[in-house]
Amino acid sequence: MGSSVLAAVPVVNTTTPVKDENNEPQKPHPMKLSDLPVYEAPHAEYGDFIESKEKSEQGSVIKSTLITPIRGVREQFQYVLNQTVSVKNTIQENVNELQDRTAWIVKYLREEENKEQRLGAVAMGGLTGFIFGLRGGVIRRVFYATVGTGIMGSICFPEKTSEIAGYTLTEGRHYVNVAYNFFYGVKPGDPQLEVKFPELSFPKDFSEFVDLSLSLASSVKQAIMPPPSKEANESKPVDKTE
Repeated sequence: MGSSVLAAVPVVNTTTPVKDENNEPQKPHPMKLSDLPVYEAPHAEYGDFIESKEKSEQGSVIKSTLITPIRGVREQFQYVLNQTVSVKNTIQENVNELQDRTAWIVKYLREEENKEQRLGAVAMGGLTGFIFGLRGGVIRRVFYATVGTGIMGSICFPEKTSEIAGYTLTEGRHYVNVAYNFFYGVKPGDPQLEVKFPELSFPKDFSEFVDLSLSLASSVKQAIMPPPSKEANESKPVDKTE
């Protein structure tokens, strides 16, 4: 009877760590040196488990600390990026629509059967320039009205405007040279001074812009400080050496 009761009592091996409900091993009980198992190391295994658990908890703490601000920054960056792309697409669509409408208007105005509309557009351009120059004097009003008329004329009548501009530029250079010689007292029979005008064209890059600026500066310098005349060179004293 006594032996059967003892047989019914479960035997617990203290050398093997007991696992709790979370499937984690519990700390083994202290053992004597003689009781330590040969092929198992429960205390070492438990120590490794505790070390790995501490590292895992430390990593989870760092992760939980950094993940919130990083996620917020990433969401804000994605939001700004989406808004930027949306604004860019909207601007691009508006620019394309404006280009299409402008091209259609220019094509419509340049058709031969729309001559009255073209004349009206040129008149509106001159009137618009005149309105912009109302705050200034007469010269400013005339200048703005001329610019407005020229812009609309170049759009509606490109070939005629180019011819008129070329003729006006040639005549303007001629009268500038006449006034230039008259200002410096050059007589009709004497060698005439001539202002060298640069070839005006819209610069395509920065180097062409620099060249055009230097050319304009040279022309202005020539107009303000003309080369010395022949009489001045002859009247200049010459040093004689014995």
